[in-house]
Amino acid sequence: MDKEKQKILKNLKNTYCRLMPSKINGVGVFAIRDIPKGKDPFIGVKNVKDRRFNIKELEKLDKEVLKMIEDFFVVESDGSVDITENAFNEMGISFFMNHFKKPNLKIYESKENNFYCFRATRRIKKGEELTIAYHDYDENYKQKFK
Repeated sequence: MDKEKQKILKNLKNTYCRLMPSKINGVGVFAIRDIPKGKDPFIGVKNVKDRRFNIKELEKLDKEVLKMIEDFFVVESDGSVDITENAFNEMGISFFMNHFKKPNLKIYESKENNFYCFRATRRIKKGEELTIAYHDYDENYKQKFK
């Protein structure tokens, strides 16, 4: 078996989640099998390049695209926002996690690749929605979700 196929098989073995309708909000990320405490359910997600914009640089975009930027990317208190190289054309499943006051995932920034990663704060059971606390990494939500 070639290396590319082996890599795909490894990623399939590390698949823990899928998108489904959420009772919390719209679409959510759900466990398709138990996720052990401490596990990153999105392991193998590639680190994509991003560029920092000031929100004013984006104001001429379609209003629906601007709304998606606010919904899926972190707009900092200074008006800056990091947007991935392929924008919305290559979003990982983790972008669809909903906010919950008592989340089952904790976010951290990986020192080795300057990329947000996640860890299960407890065992997550098959069928359970994966959640994070938006205010842990997004300044705009610190006031909203106090």
